[in-house]
Amino acid sequence: MRFELTVDRGPCDTELRSWCLGIAIYTLISIALNTLFAPSALTFIGFAIAVIANVCLLFGCLRYNHVLVGIWLIYALLIAINFPFAVFGTIFHFGGYREATGFNNVILALLFYIVVMLICLFCARIVYSYHLQLKNRQGSSPQHSVVV
Repeated sequence: MRFELTVDRGPCDTELRSWCLGIAIYTLISIALNTLFAPSALTFIGFAIAVIANVCLLFGCLRYNHVLVGIWLIYALLIAINFPFAVFGTIFHFGGYREATGFNNVILALLFYIVVMLICLFCARIVYSYHLQLKNRQGSSPQHSVVV
């Protein structure tokens, strides 16, 4: 079984741009609501990184800029790097990882982090595919120059 890292179309045969816009808007709204209702769950640096990455994704989709879309991939990489720390922090009860999920149970907190990681991987695959589409489209367009 071979797993493709990129896709041409999104789920239900839709455009990748609309999925990336939805990812950016949904994440910005959920970050704002989480900050209002659970302010201790996200530090200021994490909040700033998440907001900047998702605003870059939003503007990258609106302006068809592959560099701005690529910035969100760095955010996804940071989430992937944090995943082992979250798992070990939940199991061994350090760093406040278990409390950040809202569950006091180890199994439910681990399930929360696994679901979040799977959603992040799904979104990263879509954003990476859209990034490559934009990069190829900008690379294949002819360079305009003024001829005198």
